[in-house]
Amino acid sequence: MSSDLLRVLVPVVLLAGCSVKEDRSACPCTLVLDFSDLPVTPVMLSVEGEGCSVLQIVHADTLMTLSVPRTDLSVSVTGGALPDATGSVRIPFGEEAPPLYLYHASVPSDAEQVVLPVYLRKQFCRLTLAFTGPPGYGPPFEVEVEGFADGWLRDGSPSEGPFSFRFFPGDDGTATLRLPRQRDDSLLMHVIFSDQVVRTFALGHFIAAAGYDWSAPDLDDLTLKVDISVTSVTVSTDAWTTTEEIELFI
Repeated sequence: MSSDLLRVLVPVVLLAGCSVKEDRSACPCTLVLDFSDLPVTPVMLSVEGEGCSVLQIVHADTLMTLSVPRTDLSVSVTGGALPDATGSVRIPFGEEAPPLYLYHASVPSDAEQVVLPVYLRKQFCRLTLAFTGPPGYGPPFEVEVEGFADGWLRDGSPSEGPFSFRFFPGDDGTATLRLPRQRDDSLLMHVIFSDQVVRTFALGHFIAAAGYDWSAPDLDDLTLKVDISVTSVTVSTDAWTTTEEIELFI
């Protein structure tokens, strides 16, 4: 074989052994959402990103596959309450928190496929207040719980705003209300007789003393025992007891 022919064939052979990697940057991302063991149904799915907006109701446990652009995406799933246009859930003033369950995740922009197990987290505390007191202490007797977190932002963090819920304990002296996730320990509890606030308590501090964690992924429920006497109020759980003096005439 001549040297001239060899010089021609070698580049051809080398070229034949090379491969050109396929550019898949323009290909969509396959987003797989695993809705298993939903705590509530139906739930609202929202997928948002550049060139992508998906809003869909999911009625039962399922596996859902979506073709979405390769861009940074925000995935939110809510159950128990409907979000507004920003993805937030706000509590109307004077109402208790809705029983919200929420999932939120960010999807990277460069993935060909993303599989997301959707775990909805409990975003509210069901607080039970068990009131006792001296004979004849019952109604008219109201309680108002006041706070400064009025709902949840898209990612589940507390939104800042006024919260208030006023209620009568039942005939057995107990009352239950739903509280949203809190930013701090600033919750207040007002005891009201004949439309007059006779004492205000730092409810948030009582809850903190019980070791409650507002940052937990799933918020626990809590029971507080409130014993009202003529001169004091005692708040307790199974783990601790505290008493505050009160000037109250029943």
